[in-house]
Amino acid sequence: MKNIHIIAILSVILSFAACTEDFLDKRNPNEMTTTDFWKTGDDLQKGIDAAYRPLRFNGQYSRWLHILYVSRSDEGYSESPNPYFQSYSNFLTKNYNDDSAEALLYTWLDLYKGIFWANQVIDNAKNITMDENLKKRIVGEAYFLRGLHFFNLAAIYGRGPLTLTAFAGESKPQVVEQDGLYQQSKLDFQEAIKDLPNSYVELKNLGRATQGAARGMLIKVLMQQKNWVDAEAECRTLFAMKNSGGQPLYSLVANYKDNFSQVNENNSESVFEVQYAPGLQSGIEVGCNRAKFMGIASDGLSWADAYPRKSLYNEFLLEKTTDNKVDPRLKSTLAYYDAANPTEQFYGKTWDGLSLNHNMVYWKKYTNYETGTIEDYSSGINFRVVRLADIYLLYAEVLNELNRTAESYEYINKVRRRVNMPELQNSTVFTGIGNDQEKMRVQIRHERSCELGGESTRWFDLERWGMFENATNISWLKNRDADFDNFTIGVNNRFPIPYREISLVPITQNPGY
Repeated sequence: MKNIHIIAILSVILSFAACTEDFLDKRNPNEMTTTDFWKTGDDLQKGIDAAYRPLRFNGQYSRWLHILYVSRSDEGYSESPNPYFQSYSNFLTKNYNDDSAEALLYTWLDLYKGIFWANQVIDNAKNITMDENLKKRIVGEAYFLRGLHFFNLAAIYGRGPLTLTAFAGESKPQVVEQDGLYQQSKLDFQEAIKDLPNSYVELKNLGRATQGAARGMLIKVLMQQKNWVDAEAECRTLFAMKNSGGQPLYSLVANYKDNFSQVNENNSESVFEVQYAPGLQSGIEVGCNRAKFMGIASDGLSWADAYPRKSLYNEFLLEKTTDNKVDPRLKSTLAYYDAANPTEQFYGKTWDGLSLNHNMVYWKKYTNYETGTIEDYSSGINFRVVRLADIYLLYAEVLNELNRTAESYEYINKVRRRVNMPELQNSTVFTGIGNDQEKMRVQIRHERSCELGGESTRWFDLERWGMFENATNISWLKNRDADFDNFTIGVNNRFPIPYREISLVPITQNPGY
């Protein structure tokens, strides 16, 4: 079902202009302004519905977030004919002063649009008389959305204005560093948790933020802050959440691949996902561009502006399943020529039928290779921002960092069992971990690569693990991804702030740009 994110949004709540009326001003009686709006509970409901829409903008989960996260991490690279795309991956971003650097510009703009629209809901709710429980829930949704935007700003730009109101005439916003953005994100998720429900009964509300969604994102923030104690407590609380029947609210789905296709969307493993649908609804594009930009490149199937690194492919080959087969997550994550199965179909054709190089590897996750004949700009596959397997692995990491390594095994094994990988204690590759904290850190790197490859989580992992902080770690990354030959410590862990925004905020450019 595709509901909350594909509502046709009234244009009147997409942008509001402040104005003063005098005898020369002529008001269009058909145009609604902020003076007319934000009066009723229905207005507030429309406002929060609109506030979800930026998640589907090109600068967010429809396109550019994936390019900026996946392509620049050690699991991806770009050979796009567009030099800007390559520069996002190879750390040679030289020109960011014009609109052609659209990923950098539109990601910044779309994240702040999302913050502005969430702020409108938060600011205006207090003046609206309506059912108080519904009002609290709507405001909780707005806090969740704002927290999500600040979370992504922190990771991509590492600095930005802390805009906490939409009212015109606000004082100059405070510009904060990454720690400040993560901290505000944390506060927003904590506010959201207070008033969001565990789930929604009505199908029309499917896709709205829940308490679990806010808690899942709070866990992610706490992990980036290395607040292991609070992250551990939040994980336990999320695991203990129950549905109306008294059963665990979240559980792993049986089929790993169901997490990246239109089959079984909004399932028991999904903690929060951005809702998409193919085509247009009420004239608005509600599909995702990711598959068009990050799929198989053949006769216009997709542009393949971001490829997976062969090092990620090799990660899946380090060990076999209990029945001596290749890790099945490989086939769900990457598209490649399989000599043992040369008739394998992609978009209705074989690898050779698509005239593809036998040595190339492409992203398969979140593509329509089984159901379509080509990728367009409107894939209907929902993007899972938080899923339970991710939280299980984060919990294993937390336990390890708290010197409770022996307890972390079970949460890694929960993820491995689904795909028939041997119990970690019986692995033929990673043996002798025992209670060795450092060996478990290496193990967790492997587990997260195989389970979450291409899901826009890797950059956060590398940052949290301190992989950008010293020459030894950069050398490790270079062995996996040659682009890190160009990485400058203290510079390339952030993208430059779009030039046109520098004087508008005003804000100081990130170091090194």
